[in-house]
Amino acid sequence: MIANRKALRTLTSWVLAGFLVGGAAAGQRGTTSVRVKRLPEPQTNIYPAGYGVGSPRGESMEAGVRPAIMLTGYWPPTNEMLREFSPDRVQNPGGWIGSDWEGRGYDVYAYFPEFPNGLGQGVGDLEVDYQDTSADFWPLADNLKPVAVITYSRGWVDNSWEVEWVNRNHSNWIDDYTAPLQPTPAPPDASIAPGAIRNSALPVQDVVDALVAMNLNGAEIYIDLGGGGGGFLSEFIGYHGVWYQSLHADPADPAWCVAAGHVHVGAMNGLFRATKLSKQILRAVIRYVDEVMGVSGGHTQWFCPTSATSQTTGAVLTARGSYSLSQNDLELYAILAPPQQFGLAFCGANTMAAAPFGDGQLCIQGPYHRLGPPQLANAENELFIPIDTSQDQHAGVFSQIAPGSSWNFQVWLRDPQSTGVGFNLSSALGLTFAP
Repeated sequence: MIANRKALRTLTSWVLAGFLVGGAAAGQRGTTSVRVKRLPEPQTNIYPAGYGVGSPRGESMEAGVRPAIMLTGYWPPTNEMLREFSPDRVQNPGGWIGSDWEGRGYDVYAYFPEFPNGLGQGVGDLEVDYQDTSADFWPLADNLKPVAVITYSRGWVDNSWEVEWVNRNHSNWIDDYTAPLQPTPAPPDASIAPGAIRNSALPVQDVVDALVAMNLNGAEIYIDLGGGGGGFLSEFIGYHGVWYQSLHADPADPAWCVAAGHVHVGAMNGLFRATKLSKQILRAVIRYVDEVMGVSGGHTQWFCPTSATSQTTGAVLTARGSYSLSQNDLELYAILAPPQQFGLAFCGANTMAAAPFGDGQLCIQGPYHRLGPPQLANAENELFIPIDTSQDQHAGVFSQIAPGSSWNFQVWLRDPQSTGVGFNLSSALGLTFAP
């Protein structure tokens, strides 16, 4: 009898790959998962805002050096959803999009195997094999010196996005596909005790909140506070990411790695959803790294799920640049907005429970402040709203915003092709500002 969903996930992967589960393998199971949408207490293993100011990594970023972010995938859909970030022209004939991705100041690289013969070990980068994963991961990471590592693998046969909190340094793992069937050595990490835990160093609450804001077709999004990633290759690659981060956790290290962690992606997630949500995770992690490095100054809070427009799954609001009032380079950036339609940003000091407004949800309480003039979304469903406090229409609003205060932003969007009232709202951002 399968005792819990961790074991079921591993079993499902084997069955889909054409393998049977033997008695020894069936004994390697995690404990019962504990699913939460909200952490029961603040996450203590992440860095505070501004912690990296003056560090070698921070100074190199100030000098214009773009740090790398490393993404890895295993079975579909995780390899396919990351394909655009592969620098390999064979794997990604459409061309690498990771250079200064979305103008956010980071170069993003992805590595993953291919499965020409169906699920299983695969071929190429990071084959689903203990020895191959270790042999490939460390040279890639040591070469990139990533400021963040996000690892992915296939999860349940559902629509889940399971942000793993626990990564265990197992002595015994579920056998892989090719001898030797266990990691060599096992446990892989001699610096901590067998069975010891390394927790995710991603901002896990920010990641979940950012995914929920996208409101994509019933995706099941949660943090798994349970027993780990399953004791198979998923947990193994996840452990490598947090292990690498622990080796470069000192801000004095020129290769300082700020964030790392693993996400299981349900097998029923189609490529559209998987690609959109994985990019949203990347945005949340980048904003966190920005905060730590002092690039953005304050803090980002993601809330108020978007509502579908006539042509997209719903506009999602994010931001680029700094929340430093003195730097004056903040830009609001909405994705999946109705194309070739105007949007107008507004803000307020307080939030409220989501209330229907137009075809969307209003989550900001008045009084409201407009951040005009309206901006036109492009044909790629992107809407850019630069905030310039030297302009009269913005200066009046920002004269009320003090360092350390939090303000909340949404975008009102024209949507004349909708079957509703003809306008909608983006998701919302709470921004905490710095001097």
